[in-house]
Amino acid sequence: MVGGQDAKEAQALLADAGWVPGGPVKEQKKAEKAAGPEKKGEKKEDESNGGEDGEYIVGEDDKGHGEDPGKGRDEDPDGKGKHHESTEGAHEHGEDSGRHLAQEGKHGGAPGAYAPKGTAAPAAAPAAPLAKDGKPLLLRFVLPSGPGSDSLNTVAARISAMLQQLGIQTTVTKVPDESYFKDHIASGDYDLALYSWPASAFPATDARPIYAKPVAAADGSVNVEQNYTRVGTDQVDQLFDQAVATLDEDEERSLIRKADSRIWAAAGSIPLYQRPQLVGARKNLVNAGAFGFQTPVYEDMGYLRKGAKVSPAPSGS
Repeated sequence: MVGGQDAKEAQALLADAGWVPGGPVKEQKKAEKAAGPEKKGEKKEDESNGGEDGEYIVGEDDKGHGEDPGKGRDEDPDGKGKHHESTEGAHEHGEDSGRHLAQEGKHGGAPGAYAPKGTAAPAAAPAAPLAKDGKPLLLRFVLPSGPGSDSLNTVAARISAMLQQLGIQTTVTKVPDESYFKDHIASGDYDLALYSWPASAFPATDARPIYAKPVAAADGSVNVEQNYTRVGTDQVDQLFDQAVATLDEDEERSLIRKADSRIWAAAGSIPLYQRPQLVGARKNLVNAGAFGFQTPVYEDMGYLRKGAKVSPAPSGS
């Protein structure tokens, strides 16, 4: 994961934005008490209607499904907090992982008590739900439900568990693989989602459409290019345009770094990890292979002459 896990700092930033612990759940219970006893024929507000297919609220598996999972669709109308990274996952594994992780740390007892040496201490108890203007901070996490999605669901379960420690609830919605990207990612029908972009040695040109500010078209539609988070700024666009126009490599890198810092500040998407890269090559082919984030030097690639040997790489001091 990127960066450290500082829950206090994260909660302080949320508080600055108006999201504070407590609120709507307790207020709703008080309102119910004031309304008096329930009349016959009336449906309890806390009674679950079963929700939608493939949808559940993380952390509520042990509460009897007290809230309607469908609420997640309208709690964050601005679509803020959209994150991306990719992988693929299966329904049963992801759901079970979410239940297990969401319930970690809910058991009492001293950390490490009666546990073998080396056993990790239980996680901290989930924080009180955050709320703002009478509404809870509940994000809709959209995931594919087809076969081969185990890693995706595992990552999503861990993210949901981490958010729960801050008081942020997530409604996990499973959708068919064939509609995941077209009907949800590309259309912006999500609060949280996981997908990936291939790395490139030319960020000035290849990364621009991923972070470009959405522009309204003449017909009323919005052109988002490849920026499916729909989060962008004019300043980031200008820095990319300047980086593309310059022929000075040092100036280009400086402009890209400035754009990068502003992209992080907007936080429309968060890179979670780099996928392993495996490349097969002949023994006599040098300076080619898995580069990761390193920029390939194409003029240094080539085959060794017959009988030549590869010089050992210098050891770091």
